[in-house]
Amino acid sequence: MNGHGSFSFELKGVKELTRLLDQLPTVAMKKTVLRNALKKAGSPIAEAARANVPVVTGGLRDSIKVSPSLKPSQRKGQDRSVVTVYVGSSSPVAHLVEFGTVERILDEPRLVKLGDRWIRITTTGFVSPNPFLRRAWHAMKMPALGIFADEMKTELYKSAGRLAKRAAAGKLSKAQVRGLSK
Repeated sequence: MNGHGSFSFELKGVKELTRLLDQLPTVAMKKTVLRNALKKAGSPIAEAARANVPVVTGGLRDSIKVSPSLKPSQRKGQDRSVVTVYVGSSSPVAHLVEFGTVERILDEPRLVKLGDRWIRITTTGFVSPNPFLRRAWHAMKMPALGIFADEMKTELYKSAGRLAKRAAAGKLSKAQVRGLSK
């Protein structure tokens, strides 16, 4: 886990998949294959996270998604040449549940009406960490790796099929023609 709360792994020993991926003529086609396989591989992690998360309203659970993009505030320094897929939540409270909070004393106490009486609140209280996403990652990373390998094969064959169909129809792009003639 790096400082941004993300995880990564390297798939080794899959020479045939790498060889097939390298045969695709354009970077865009290669990225599409990788992105689609990664999104499917991330699904069981997202499902496990949804099963792990505490449910009050369901908003946090329903916000857990697999996505190839980040919120604009998270994009700083993102390497566009790398294919990345994220499993996480868009909820503004997700990090508070995952990592917990500490009790803080309020600068000014707040008065809150509870039923027919007023209560003076002087602290925020605390929330114990409930690492729903980390537990999901640790439980599902190896199944996700297997799914990734299987989906890479499927996506490569789909891409090759689309390419053959375009070639037969004489509709290859200039970039595809250049890539195939290497």
